[in-house]
Order: sequence, then structure tokens, then C-alpha cells
Amino acid sequence: MSTPSRKFRQNRAQYLKMLFTVSILFIFSMWVHAQSKPDSATVSQGKKLNNTVKINLSSWILYTNGVQMAYERILSPKRSISIFGGIISFPVPSAIANSNIGFDNDKKKSGFAMGAEYRFYLAKENKFAAPRGVYLAPFISYYHFNNIRSGHDSTNSDKLTLNTTVDFFNVGGELGYQFVIKKRLVIDCVLFGPALSSYHFDLKLDGNTSGNQNEKLQAILEAMKNKYPLLKDLTNGSGISSNGISNSWSAGFRYCIMIGYRF
Repeated sequence: MSTPSRKFRQNRAQYLKMLFTVSILFIFSMWVHAQSKPDSATVSQGKKLNNTVKINLSSWILYTNGVQMAYERILSPKRSISIFGGIISFPVPSAIANSNIGFDNDKKKSGFAMGAEYRFYLAKENKFAAPRGVYLAPFISYYHFNNIRSGHDSTNSDKLTLNTTVDFFNVGGELGYQFVIKKRLVIDCVLFGPALSSYHFDLKLDGNTSGNQNEKLQAILEAMKNKYPLLKDLTNGSGISSNGISNSWSAGFRYCIMIGYRF
């Protein structure tokens, strides 16, 4: 694959946000179209618990200060739409291997995630109507992280500031199973979710450092990947450019466990 132009690399985040917005609008239009059709199961059975709110337990483990919520709306006995999102942070390691630089405190850290999926509950596999049972779902998701850390160079005692921006954009499909307990409580397990993922890293190091700055940025990027082995596998060992930017497309996947309440 040829190297993208510098202008494209610098504006990739904007392109991904635009693509994500268009995808969300497309899924929303599908939901509106489905709502316009009468649901015979709902009419015959009376009022149903068509709404579910959930909290993502996996985000607490994978990310710092990770709080993600999801909302699922039943469209028919075998279909639903779900949106999810929340606030999460992606920390930068304090120690950088094979380098004379290190980082101390976070001056600022922020991040968010958002996404949507359209679920098909498999009629042949499920004894009950949605939202219980095995499902397949195409999904899209977008993650954005920003971190500003203070640091130092041990060779000259100068103070450093590292500004890190990370963007992930994913398009894929997932297989999962949702349990319903006592009609109200749900346990939702996304078991397997392969995706095509775009990764964008933008690192800016301010302050005087000895040696080649690009090598310092590469060492920081490698430290981030080593701290999160999954990230290293997914980015295929991509390097960083002279202006501190690293882009790659790779295979990714989604998995999570959520608990929720139906109403």
C-alpha cells in the first residue's frame, strides 16, 4: 500500500469523523424505516420491554477512567438497533525503554468512544424473541484520545511536554449472545467481532532533548504498544514519520461484556 500524502495524514481524523457521521445517519434512517412498519408480534402480545440500557464492564479493565453505556431498541422479534459510547482515557507510559526521557504527571487527559450496531437475532438458533439469544451485527465505532504529560530528560534536566492524540476507526461484524434474567436484567456478551481498523497517532514533544527527536517519538510509540500488546499486534509494527504522525490500516476486533436493565 502506498504512503498517504502529508495533507491526507494531517486531515485523516476529520475524514474519519465525517465517515462515522454518515454511517450513523444511515443506520438511523434504517431504524426510522423499520419503525414505520407495524410489528405484528408487538400488537398481538401487548406492550413489550423494547428498551434496554447497559453499562460496559470491559471498558473499566481496558481503559483508564472507562465509563461506557449502551442503549438497545427492539425493532421486531428478531431485530434491534444499538448505540454505545462514553468517556475513556488512554494513558501514556511513564518509563520509556532505551531512552533518557521519562514522564511524570498528566496535565490533561481526555477521550471518548461512540458507535452503533444493527442486530439480527438468529431465528433458527433462538428459542425466544429479541433481545435474548444469539445475534449477528454489523457495527461501526470511533475512539478518540488526547493526553498531555509533563516529563524530563535525564541528560540535561530539561522539562518536556508530550502531547499525544490517538484515533481508532473500526468497521466490522460481531457475534454475541445476550442473556435475559427475570425479564428485566440482561447480560450481553460480544464474543467475536472482527473489523477493519484505521489507527492514527499524532505525537508532539516540546522541550530540549539530546539525540534525534524522531527516535524519541518512535521510542514513545513503541512504549505505548508494549504497554498494550493488543495495540502492537493490530498496528503491524508501523513506524512514525518525521512530523510525529503514524497511520496504519489493520485487522482489529471488538469484544465486551455488558449488564443492563430492560424497560
